[in-house]
Amino acid sequence: MHGYRSGIPDDLAKAGDMAGRHVTETGATPARDTVLTSGQRLFTFVEFGPLPVISLRHSGTFRTLARTWRNLIDYTDSCGLIQGIQLVGVVYDDPAYVPAESLRYDACVAVPEAGLRRLPLPADSGLPVRYETLGPVWCWRTTHRGRFGTLSETYRRALDTTAFQQQGVVAPCLNPPFYEIYRSGLGAAQDDDARIDIHLPVG
Repeated sequence: MHGYRSGIPDDLAKAGDMAGRHVTETGATPARDTVLTSGQRLFTFVEFGPLPVISLRHSGTFRTLARTWRNLIDYTDSCGLIQGIQLVGVVYDDPAYVPAESLRYDACVAVPEAGLRRLPLPADSGLPVRYETLGPVWCWRTTHRGRFGTLSETYRRALDTTAFQQQGVVAPCLNPPFYEIYRSGLGAAQDDDARIDIHLPVG
């Protein structure tokens, strides 16, 4: 993914088992938790979701993404959900090919399904939030470590499908959506120490 810079903004962060293999048009589907090495990067074949979330759509340049995250975090805080929350981003567009004003991204907070049922109706939230479930979808997962500003390089290398083709396994889809889980937590790590699990669905 070229030119992509997501993650939590600097001022906020600073189906089935698939044990059996089958062949698709693009390669064999590996068993769950299969690990593949591409260069110095590790990929693990995992099922992403199902993950109940509160989501808030961000439209437009990523430069204003911090505002969307603040609004969502303020809302979850007002619902008493700030402790132990998991932050997830859903990337729908590649800024290398989509104009900045047309970019789409969902900021999400993962909460237990029982917690969603106790929340106000979305229409009563005061924000255009959605309660939904992400996945399940099968993905290759890799982890970005380091500055958010180098995330685009991680995407570029992760979407090089050569290693997958050489090993005869299904490769990540080159087009979004992609899913990011922010393991460093809200303000829990400096920008240089960011840890983001990137989930790349298979085609």
